[in-house]
Amino acid sequence: MHPDVQHRTRRVLRGSVRIPTSKPGTQRALLMGTLATGTTVIHRPNVCSESLLLRQACTELGARIRWEPGLDRITIEGTGGRLKRPATILRTAGSGFALRHLMALTSFVPGPCVLTGDRRLAQRPVKPLADALTALGSRLEPADPALGLPLVNWEYGLTGGEVRVAADETSQFVSAILLATPYADGPVTVRVPEPIVGASYIRMTMAMMRTFGARVSGEVGLIKVEPGGYQGVELVAGPDATSLFYFTAAAVVADADYLVRDVTLGEQPLLDAAVAAGRALGVRIIQQGPDIRIVSGPGPVERVEIDATNIPTFVPALAAVASSLPCGLRVTGASHIRHHKTSRLSVMMDQLARLGRPLAPVVRDGELDGFQSLPPVSAHPAPTLDSCGDHRNFMALYLASLAGPRPVSIIGSETVQDSFSQFLDCFKELQATST
Repeated sequence: MHPDVQHRTRRVLRGSVRIPTSKPGTQRALLMGTLATGTTVIHRPNVCSESLLLRQACTELGARIRWEPGLDRITIEGTGGRLKRPATILRTAGSGFALRHLMALTSFVPGPCVLTGDRRLAQRPVKPLADALTALGSRLEPADPALGLPLVNWEYGLTGGEVRVAADETSQFVSAILLATPYADGPVTVRVPEPIVGASYIRMTMAMMRTFGARVSGEVGLIKVEPGGYQGVELVAGPDATSLFYFTAAAVVADADYLVRDVTLGEQPLLDAAVAAGRALGVRIIQQGPDIRIVSGPGPVERVEIDATNIPTFVPALAAVASSLPCGLRVTGASHIRHHKTSRLSVMMDQLARLGRPLAPVVRDGELDGFQSLPPVSAHPAPTLDSCGDHRNFMALYLASLAGPRPVSIIGSETVQDSFSQFLDCFKELQATST
């Protein structure tokens, strides 16, 4: 057992919180509602900067969207697949999800359509998706190949047929293709070769397509979609799995006993994956009526091994709490998260080392694929940490700061608006004294 883990001061977290509803669920519903015939109503949507950005793009493409904060809902009058050419460039800032999915949707825009994003987004991969869309009749090219962005989508419409889509870097290539295929001219078969990362997100896309009336069959490796489009629906966004995991992970580094309101287990695979990962870390997670109770446990009696292939957004938080586990943690399957807003694991390992909580790299095929925890060191921690403009890094570094006796400043608090704007307020409500 790490001696610093056994005897360190622990913050006390008590009370109750509400986490945001699902960002990936809200984003998929916005896009499908934009394509759909009729009206879509999303109750309890995730209101974050990336969802607002996507709403603006969907409005430019012809959907009529009303965001009604007082009623906590979004109403979308869909286009029936007849998108209009936007009057402006579609700007996706740093959102890989927005860029990749709009690449697919703009295949139905009559006339050229231009998409762009920030400098980091220009460095993130899109070629496998562009190649797959080209195979189905679209044509995308960068205005300047040396820069990557802006991208121009020249063609109108998608054919049917079979297409191979790689998912070894991100599941978003597959989700983007799938989301558009109900409006192709004929049936589309999507083959996804191994390795597949983020398969749970592909399944989320397939499930929501069925909710909107699309005819989808098969499993993640081989999926068939029949033409027929989407019909508007009324739905309620469920709780966000990654947001929940911050509170399960917090119970590793703090003395936690609190409720997370309005979370029902056994209904969403990704949410259940967050719970399974938390329980593997020794956290007690119990359904109590409509809520779940999260309680710190004694900690696992042996090293925990976690494959993060299908839970990529959990990796920064796992890194943040790794050195607090009595017998250590080893995480693998994380090489693909170098393509997120930052090279997330590299940033986390660098910043955690400055905090006195080092991690040893796990390398596979020459790439950083994960980490193994090391005992905390007693060196004076850096007073300031840098999340490098990444909301997941900021929230994870905040968790790590709960394990230390001294205050730590973390640069990047404004980035929580990308997914969980009330993150700091929630922990402020829970945090009491130290023991």
